[in-house]
This record gives sequence, C-alpha cells and structure tokens, in this order.
Amino acid sequence: MAEAEGGSEQDDVSFLRTEDMVCLSCTATGERVCLAAEGFGNRHCFLENIADKNIPPDLSQCVFVIEQALSVRALQELVTAAGSETGNESVGKGTGSGHRTLLYGNAILLRHNNSDMYLACLSTSSSNDKLSFDVGLQEHSQGEACWWTVHPASKQRSEGEKVRVGDDLILVSVATERYLHTTKENDLSVVNASFHVTHWSVQPYGTGISRMKYVGYVFGGDVLRFFHGGDECLTIPSTWGEEPGQNIVVYEGGSVMSQARSLWRLELARTKWAGGFINWSHPMRIRHLTTGRYLGVNENNELILMTRDQATTTQTAFVLRSEKDDQKVILEDKDLEIIGAPIIKYGDSTVIMQHYETALWVSYKSYETKKKGVGKVEEKQAMLHEEGKMDDGLDFSRSQEEESRTARVIRKCSHLFTKFIGGLETLQENRRHSIFLQTVNLGEMVMCLEDLINYFAQPEDDMEHEERQNRLRALRNRQDLFQEEGVLNLILEAIDKINVISSQGFLASFLASDESGQSWEMISGYLYQLLAAIIKGNHTNCAQFANSNRLNWLFSRLGSQASSEGSGMLDVLHCVLIDSPEALNMMRDEHIKVIISLLEKHGRDPKVLDVLCSLCVGNGVAVRSSQNNICDFLLPGKNLLLQTSLVDHVASIRPNIFVGRVEGSAVYQKWYFEVTMDHIEQTTHMMPHLRIGWANNTGYVPYPGGGERWGGNGVGDDLYSYGFDGVHFWSAGKKTRVVNADITEPYIKKGDVIGCTLDLSVPVIRFTFNGEPVHGCFTDFNLYGMFF
Repeated sequence: MAEAEGGSEQDDVSFLRTEDMVCLSCTATGERVCLAAEGFGNRHCFLENIADKNIPPDLSQCVFVIEQALSVRALQELVTAAGSETGNESVGKGTGSGHRTLLYGNAILLRHNNSDMYLACLSTSSSNDKLSFDVGLQEHSQGEACWWTVHPASKQRSEGEKVRVGDDLILVSVATERYLHTTKENDLSVVNASFHVTHWSVQPYGTGISRMKYVGYVFGGDVLRFFHGGDECLTIPSTWGEEPGQNIVVYEGGSVMSQARSLWRLELARTKWAGGFINWSHPMRIRHLTTGRYLGVNENNELILMTRDQATTTQTAFVLRSEKDDQKVILEDKDLEIIGAPIIKYGDSTVIMQHYETALWVSYKSYETKKKGVGKVEEKQAMLHEEGKMDDGLDFSRSQEEESRTARVIRKCSHLFTKFIGGLETLQENRRHSIFLQTVNLGEMVMCLEDLINYFAQPEDDMEHEERQNRLRALRNRQDLFQEEGVLNLILEAIDKINVISSQGFLASFLASDESGQSWEMISGYLYQLLAAIIKGNHTNCAQFANSNRLNWLFSRLGSQASSEGSGMLDVLHCVLIDSPEALNMMRDEHIKVIISLLEKHGRDPKVLDVLCSLCVGNGVAVRSSQNNICDFLLPGKNLLLQTSLVDHVASIRPNIFVGRVEGSAVYQKWYFEVTMDHIEQTTHMMPHLRIGWANNTGYVPYPGGGERWGGNGVGDDLYSYGFDGVHFWSAGKKTRVVNADITEPYIKKGDVIGCTLDLSVPVIRFTFNGEPVHGCFTDFNLYGMFF
C-alpha cells in the first residue's frame, strides 16, 4: 500500500502544473547556472552558479512560480479584455489558474517567488547585441511583456504534450518574439531576450499542491526560528562580530524571539527538489537570514557563522534526527533527490540537530556573565558535543512572510550601505574617484534607495480602515526590525560621511561628471527621505533623536545648501517633533531661530510652516515656551507673520453609541447618564472649563483649535448641541445662567456629579447637579439625526 501511494505521488510530481515552483538551469556559458533575480534594488536577471557543491547557491533567488498557463489564443483574448477594462483593479495582477498541467505551446506567467514580481522582457537594451532586450522583473503582469511560450528543445517532445520535470525547453517572449537567452560578454554572463536560442532545463523546486495540502509541515527554503524549551530561541548575540570570540551562536529569550536576528532559512543540500519536505537524515545547510552566513563548524568543532566561500558541505551540512542514535545514516543521491514525505511539523515535531560530517550533536554550554543594568545572567552558547544534553530538542516556529522579506531587505541594505560607507572612507583617504566608482555601483544604490522609500511609504488615506490598519502594522514592524538590526545607524553614518566629504571639497571634479554627479545628488536627497520614512509614526525610532547631540546634528544639517538635503532634513525634523515629545521638550531658542531663518531664506515654505506648527503642540498639549518664542521672533518681522493666533486646546469626547427617534425602531426614548469629576487641575493661566450634554450628528462637528468662525469648540458652541458647565446652559455659542448661587471657577470641582436626562418623546433635556435638579431645561429641539 505504501509503495502504491509512493508511486502515485511520484506520478503526481513528474509533470509540471501551475502553482509549481521551478528553477531554470542551463550550461550555455560553460558552467551549470540558474536564472536568478534580486527584485530589490536590481530588476535585471542574472545567473547563479549551481555547479560547485562546496559553494552553496542562493536558490531562493532562482525560484519562479508558474502562476498561469494559457493557450496563445486565450492569452490574446485576456490581453484584449484587460486593455478594455483599464479601470478594473484586477488588471495587471496575476490570477492563479488552479493546478493545471502545463503543455508545450502554452503561454506561461512566471512569478519570482522572493519579490512577487514577474519575469518580463524589458524595453531597455544594455547588451552588446543591439537587437536584444534586457530580461528582468516588473511589478505587474499587464500586457504581453511578462508572458513566455514554452517549446520543446528535444525532438522526443512535441507541441501539445505535457511538460515533464527535468525537460529541456525553449522560452519565447510573446511581446518581442525573442528567445530567453544567456551568453558571455566581456567575461560576464548576461541574460537577455535575443534571436539566439538557449536550452533551459526545468529543475523542480517544489509543488503547489504539496504546499497547499500540507500547510503545517516544514519545507526546504522555509524561514523559521528554532525554539528551545519554549522560552528561548537559537540566534546570534546583539554584539555579534566576525572576530573569534564574537562569532558565536547562542540560545536567548525575550524580545529577540520577535527580532530578525533569530531568523534562519533551511536549505537542503541539493538543487533538485530543494523546496521539498524536510525529512530525517537529509543533509541541509542552515542560513542566518540577516547576515547571509551559514551555520558551520570550525577546526575546533565550535559553532560559528561562515561566509558563502567558506561554507563547504563538510563544514556546514547538518541533519535532523528524531532521537539520538550513534549510527550514522548515509543516503544515496536517488534517495535524496525526491520531494520527500510530510513528516516534520511546525510546533509539533521535536527535532535534534546533528552535524553531518562529525556526527556530533548540537547542544549548549551555560555560563554566567554580567550585563550592564541587569547584573549576573546565565547565557547559553550553542556548541557541538558527543552526547549532548537531555533537553537538546528543538521546535520549529514559522516566521511571517512579511518578517522574512524584511530580513532579506535588511541583509541587502546592510551589505550595500556598508560597502558604500567603506567606499566613502577610501575616497576620503586617497581622493581617487575611480576606485570609489569601481567599489560602489551608484546606479544600484539609487534604485535600492528608491525601493526602500517605497517599502516604507505610508498607506493611502482613502484605503479601507481595516486594510489601512494592517498596512500600518506591517510598516511599524518593518521600522522596528530595521532599527533593531542597526540599519538606521548605517543611514546616519552614510549621511555624516557624505557631509564630511562634501565639506572638504573632494567632490568638485566628481560632480562635474553628468551621470555620476546626478546619481550622487539623488543619493544625498534619498538618504534623508529614507531616514524620514523609517522614523515616521514610530515613537521608538524618533526617540533616538531626543538627545542634545542628535538634535544639534539635525539643526546643523538644516543649513545645507543643497535643496534636496535641506528639504529631506525638514521631513526628518517634522517626524521627530510629532512623534517624540521628549525631543519637543528639548527645543531651545537657537533651534527655533534656525527654523525661522529658513522662512527668511526660502519664503513661506509649507514644510517649514509644518515644522513650526509641530513645535507648538505635542500629544495634544500646548508647548507654551515654543509658542511664545515663535511669536517673539516672528512679530518683529511683520512681512513673515502669517494668519496666526494662539488658541486654547479644546477636546471633545463622546461614547460610541448613537440614540434617536426612528419610526418602527426599538431604541429607547429615554436616556440618562452621570459624570463624576475625578480630578481637575489648572495647567495654564486660564481656569479649566468643562461642559456636559448632548449633541446631534446632523450638524455638530467639534474643531479642536476652534473659535469664532472656525467651527465649534465643544458641546453648546453650535445649534446642534446642548451643554451645561455647572452654572450655565450652553447652545448656539450663547450661555444662560441657571444657577444663582455664588460659585467660583472652576464651576465643576472634584467629586461633583452631573446627571443628564434625554427624553425624546417630549423632547426635553434636563440636568442634575450633585443630585439636585437644575432649574430650566432644553426643549422643542429638532429630532432629525442621532444624538450622542
């Protein structure tokens, strides 16, 4: 029975279907390579070498999902229909077509698994062959550029036949009728759409059916955390470094269990079915996501992180075992290069990790160490041991897709920014621009910064509330992960280096070059925009600027001559002042003078005015010192004084229910509520003023900075609301005294109880003060709308 099931499963995976994941390999350049793409900071495709077993390929960049498969005629109808439905939101997005078997002659849509972009024939041509087009990724599947027809490369296959796993095939762009081709130019391998043919072999990675059917099981390529004991996970320390003694792996609990440095990817040590099920005794590499390094063993049998060049199979291959068994299991290639069986489950299967070559078990050693502000703490360093401990078992916890993608972006950005900063330091030392341009690809840097700014863009205001909240939550997680992994500090360091080099005049001849100079200007401006995007709406990130050195640094940058830098720094300052009350309270006179001087330089710049406004109020509380300073500095210059006024802060609060008189409704017609004054405190020169009552949603719109001709301040300021302040009735902005006793302000004091009755059957509104009825009432008011 088991054999029969295995046979049917093998039949199931021998043909390609939509939603299957594949890698396209070829040997046209003289070595075995896979088609790969980055998607972030680089849209062009490239080739990933998969021939050397001792240098692990990054197969995650090579995986493409067969999203759709159509006949050419059906594709033409689809494109025509999409062209006539330009207003349709679904246009340009791939829509899966079930698990249809792929046939030769079909047009297919290939989606890059990492970036969710589509393999496309681009409109640019950077190759020596001027009749060819670049091949890369684009964000939508609109038009024919993303569609490729599949043709057999072997005479043993014919049009209309099913495409088998491992077949050699030819891909032709529907839009340009050119072949997906690879060649060598100047010792570099390039991918383009050309009139020259390249045969591509389909390497199976994983099937869509298995991913859908066995959701809770662990697959190759999954990003996850290793949980140990339920309260700690395998990670690198926050002080990790490449030097001996710092390059260690530890078990740690607390906040790290939601941080990016605890994420790992399981990579099966094979190319065929590398995205299949993780099974017992199948060799695999374990890659740390944010550093891009591999868990490995050095000559002293210590667990460290190794670079890709060091990550030989001997040093970095591990296997999972269900129990500690000294007998080493060696599987043949035919037993390894299969999709496997669903065995190991998230949160359910406890696994023991064993180093494949030495057969030593992954365990830990405990030691005490002192931490600043905490005292003595126990730390656990991961290590290899002949026998290990009783509690060496690990559980898998799958990471969220958003989390794993952000971790990949962090790795890319950390590498790029570190290389950029290193290039700037070299430029500062030897002043040779040619070396800098060889080290740093300015074009890639510009595109990466553009992608990052889009990645941290705020959601649109007109989105549905739930979707907007989800987007904001995802954005906040991205900002937190970037700050925790030190990317925010790298951005600040890059800005500092650029300013030092610019001020020393190293760039005069460099900026004279049109292309390089333009890229440099764009990078300078984008860095400030990115900094603002990463801290916007995030109190933790903004609070980093709540110290005198950082604030002084911000204001020193405001005087920048470059308009792009000055504008970007205004965005940063605005974000800091809005989201960090600590920074707002540290503002000094000279800071305000700097901002006002920008008005004199650039006129009534809206960004400068926004910054001035944010100085006045923090978290709904007026900052009087800043308000007074702004008035003092602005009043002498009448030409700069805009329509300004200091108004007292007024807030209105209401419950989340509405009542009203509706025919046939079961809503009660009589309502009563009480308000007890728990605490009242004078914080300005004016006495606090409180009104309680009812308002109608037909016309009552409280305006927090209101006043005459600005909208209603609060209840009783318009014709649609009725309030009581302890002495007077309020409506239409007019007050009528109803309590004759001599009461001093504030009229409502601590411990007072105000009662309010609404009878919609009359209609009438009455009040009580400490249990005593107040003489007078509101009556004969309009019943249209709902009351609250």
